[in-house]
Amino acid sequence: MAKIISNDFVLNAQIAGKTLITSIEMVDGILYQSMDAAGNLTPNWTNAGPKFKAGVKDTNGNTHLSLAAQEKLYWNGVEVTFAGTGLSNAVGTAFPAGTFKRTTGGDGTYTYQIMKNFFSESVNADSDQFRIEGKIELAGGRFQDFVTPDQPVTLVRYSTGGTPYIVLISNVHNITTQGGTGYLEAFLYDVSTMTVVQNATPEKWFNVDGTGTEVECTSANGYAVDGNRLTVPAAEVNGYDNFCARFKVGSEYYRGYGFLRDETDAIYAAYDIIGDVEGSEVEEGGTARVKIYVVDKDGNVLTSWGTRTLVPNVVLKCDDGTALTPAAYSGTATALANTATVVTNITYKGEAWKGTLAVPYDKLVSVCGGRLQGWISLDPTNS
Repeated sequence: MAKIISNDFVLNAQIAGKTLITSIEMVDGILYQSMDAAGNLTPNWTNAGPKFKAGVKDTNGNTHLSLAAQEKLYWNGVEVTFAGTGLSNAVGTAFPAGTFKRTTGGDGTYTYQIMKNFFSESVNADSDQFRIEGKIELAGGRFQDFVTPDQPVTLVRYSTGGTPYIVLISNVHNITTQGGTGYLEAFLYDVSTMTVVQNATPEKWFNVDGTGTEVECTSANGYAVDGNRLTVPAAEVNGYDNFCARFKVGSEYYRGYGFLRDETDAIYAAYDIIGDVEGSEVEEGGTARVKIYVVDKDGNVLTSWGTRTLVPNVVLKCDDGTALTPAAYSGTATALANTATVVTNITYKGEAWKGTLAVPYDKLVSVCGGRLQGWISLDPTNS
C-alpha cells in the first residue's frame, strides 16, 4: 500500500463553436534514431536534432496560433522548463540542461529542437513520448486550451551481428492481496524474425519515475528475480509504478518498460465533477462542482481510518501556475486566501464527509485564465 494516496482533476472553460484538431508538426528531421553495435547514433542530434512545434486547426480547416507565453512542453509526462537563453533546464538524470532549445518564430509561436543525443546504453529509455499543451486566442479576447496527442520518439538498437532487438513486458500481474506481491515478465525479441530470444533474461530491473530516474530493484527492498520474472512487493508500489527490464547482449543494453498497479490500497482519494459540465469542460455561464471523497476499495465513503480522522490536502493552481492556497481543509465553509470568488461552499466535515468546490465559469476565465488544476493527497499515517 502506498503511503500517500493521491488523485487530480482539471477544469477547463468550454468555448462554444471550436472543435480543435491538434498535432505535433515536424519542422525538420524525424523523431527516430538507430544505434549500431559500437554505440553510434544515426542521425546525430548534437546541436542538430529534429525540430517540431504545436499544430492547431479547427474543423473548418482554419489554423490557430498557439500563444507562446501559455505553451508548455511535457516529456514523459514531466514539464520541461527553459532558461532565458532558450535552452532547457535539466529534467531528472535522463535529460541534462541544454537537451532542448526553444525559439520564437516570426509568427510569435515556439519551435523546439532536440540538441543532444539523450538515448544511451545506461540512462534513458528506448522509447520516449512528449506532448505540447497551450492556449489559442479566439474572437472577443476569449481563449481555448489545447493538448496535442502524445508523440513517440524511438530508438532501435542493432547488435554486433546487425540484429535489431526490442524488449517487451508481458504477463503483468497486479498486486491483488493486502501486503502481497505482483509480478512482471520481460522478454527479448529479435525484430527481424519477431521471435523470443531463448534463454535471454534481464540483467537488471529498475523502478523508474517520470523524470527517467532509475532505482535498481534489489532483494534488500523485497524484490525477487526468477528468470524473466520480477516479483514486486506492495511496499515498493506507489499506486501505479513504471518498471524497466534491462537486457545485455554482448556490450549492448536493451530496455523495455511496463506498469504495475497495487489494487489493494484500502482507501482512495476520489472525486466527481457535476453541474454545468461536459466531462471536465465547464459550460459558458454555468458552474462546475467538484465533490471530493475518501472511499474504501468498495466505494464506500469514509470519515476515519482506524483512530485517524481523514483530512485530505487539496492544492489548486490556475493556468499560469499561481497556487490558490492554503490547501488544508479541516473546518467547514473554509475560504481559500484571495480566491473566495473562485472556490466556495467548501464543507469537509458533514454527514458523509465530503468537500465541494464550486467553480463558476466567469471566475474560471477571469481569475484562472480558463483552466484550474487540482491535486488531492492524503497521508493516512499522519491524518
